[in-house]
Amino acid sequence: MTTATLNPTAASPLLFSGAMVFDSSERSFRRADIAAIDGHIQLENAGSMPGARRIDCSGKFIIPGLIDCHVHLTGSGDPAELNAARTTPLAQRAWRAETYARATLHAGFTTVRDLGAADRLNIEMAHAVAAGLIEGPRILAAGLGVTMTGGHGHGFLATEADGADAVRKAVREQLRAGATAIKLFASGGVMTPGVDPRSPSFTEEELRAGVEEAHKAFRPVGAHAQATDGIKNAIRAGVDSIEHGVWLDDEAIEMMRERGTYLVATLTAPYQIAHRGLEAGIPSYMVDKGWQVLESHQDSFRRALQAGVRIAMGTDQGTPANKPGENAQELLQMTALGMSSGAALMAATAWAAGLLRIEGEAGSISGGLAADLVVLDGDPLENIGVLTNQRAIRAVIQAGRIVRSDLPENED
Repeated sequence: MTTATLNPTAASPLLFSGAMVFDSSERSFRRADIAAIDGHIQLENAGSMPGARRIDCSGKFIIPGLIDCHVHLTGSGDPAELNAARTTPLAQRAWRAETYARATLHAGFTTVRDLGAADRLNIEMAHAVAAGLIEGPRILAAGLGVTMTGGHGHGFLATEADGADAVRKAVREQLRAGATAIKLFASGGVMTPGVDPRSPSFTEEELRAGVEEAHKAFRPVGAHAQATDGIKNAIRAGVDSIEHGVWLDDEAIEMMRERGTYLVATLTAPYQIAHRGLEAGIPSYMVDKGWQVLESHQDSFRRALQAGVRIAMGTDQGTPANKPGENAQELLQMTALGMSSGAALMAATAWAAGLLRIEGEAGSISGGLAADLVVLDGDPLENIGVLTNQRAIRAVIQAGRIVRSDLPENED
């Protein structure tokens, strides 16, 4: 599929010299120069480009722009966000969301998939970023998620539908509105009061109808799925990714491995809700459910990782204490549970691009792809935590444009 592309025409040719550059195929760094011309990467003869702005990256490490496969850019991460957003006028929510988008981009996340926003504000933000009206990551936007009547996300982030035909229509409505991704709810969740995360929601037939409509339009489908039966229903229905995957049993893990279904665990979300808890002002029902899911969630991730399930990085940014610009904390969660730093970096770049069907556009430092780059002071393979340190992020480049930089430069 083709995502909304940022206009590179005003970007000057850039040359990044002297850096160690991440090679996705080898999962290692090698010395190379990178040129950015008309918003795209050029590696051959990159070192000789008269008139280019030369950025001195000596002693630095360059990785592809990071990708977060599960965000809610309209959310601030404030514990009272859910209630406040329902009473805040749309215009104010849009103005605030622009600052959240900018913080996300400045943290090195040049592409995101937004899986639900009231009033489909994420779709409008995607258009505004693509047109250069606001500064933010490239956005694949799901519009509203689709949930059953009374299901998780209802009344705010999702539209309600019951029965295969109604689900099919609801997905078509998101596509008509401009959605470039689709989200279906296969189980209950933590943040919706009165909904049990252990309970499945849509049937396999309902999920299959939604998946068929999305795939006809070449859109990837993520399923919010925490309950074991909901996860299995979603896998059998053909979703591209399981979001959260709290209660994965051995059968579900094997199904995902065989079918190539990705896991986007969003480990940060329940961890922050449980550990920050009531002291941070998070509602007690959320805290209780956060602790309810936490241990199983972490165990499921470990077992899926060991079994070879495909993994892409996602944070659920916007949930309580899960703030814009702090997305890289998810990588710390992943490595703490046994993932290598190299695999975690792949999950936030090339593997994420594969899930989102944009591997021909972004996700690696390859000739012809978008010049989305992050320049670091340290080696993330030795210390993945460098990505959580804003001072260690020396430059962010999106589609050949310098978003932020404190590196020396001169014109050749």
